[in-house]
Amino acid sequence: MSEAKSHISFEQTLKNTHVIAVGCGGLGCATLLSLALLGIGKLTIIDDDIIEIDNLQRQILFDLNAVGKYKCDVAKTQLEARTTTVEITVFKERLTSKNSEQLLQQATIIVDCTDNYATRLVIDAFCAKHNIPMIYTGVKGAEGHISVFNYKGGKSLAETFENDQAIFQNEDCNDSHVMPQIVTMASSFQVNEVVKILQDTSNVLQGKLQVFNLLKNVFRAFTLK
Repeated sequence: MSEAKSHISFEQTLKNTHVIAVGCGGLGCATLLSLALLGIGKLTIIDDDIIEIDNLQRQILFDLNAVGKYKCDVAKTQLEARTTTVEITVFKERLTSKNSEQLLQQATIIVDCTDNYATRLVIDAFCAKHNIPMIYTGVKGAEGHISVFNYKGGKSLAETFENDQAIFQNEDCNDSHVMPQIVTMASSFQVNEVVKILQDTSNVLQGKLQVFNLLKNVFRAFTLK
């Protein structure tokens, strides 16, 4: 009986949750699809990019017919074709410090699916100001990096990496030859952190950096200072 009540309670938590995804590339597509199928009640997608043919290898919500269209528009259509329970809002804008208060408002959790440090700092500053968890995920080559910032009063990304920004360099999927399975694995870790936060577990990756390398079969978690 208690398990049934717990299950119903978590389902309701999912329905009441608003996740904002900044970026709708490889990570964004995989993460948004998982979140929609998981039962998240509200998703907001922020991305101003157009789909190009070389995106299709990793960006699983798009096909050849989508080339030339806005990523967030196609993603919304694809997600709504898979579930009727999620409310989806899109912003065809690039996130900046000037529009962050407008675009990121009322988020429960923000998932960072970008590949540039400047945008991450904008997300991080907003989350630190409003005490909203930010789930950082980055991919480079065969590696993925996942961490959580601003969770329950924890440190921000800017505070944690104040003197060491090299980890965020060259994370562009096209430039670093990221293969599809790397993106999918990284996305799975990112969505798992959403679930852990919503379930209020004790092992959320705040203060830790999960690193994996699929070619070397290495999975490690580092404590961040």
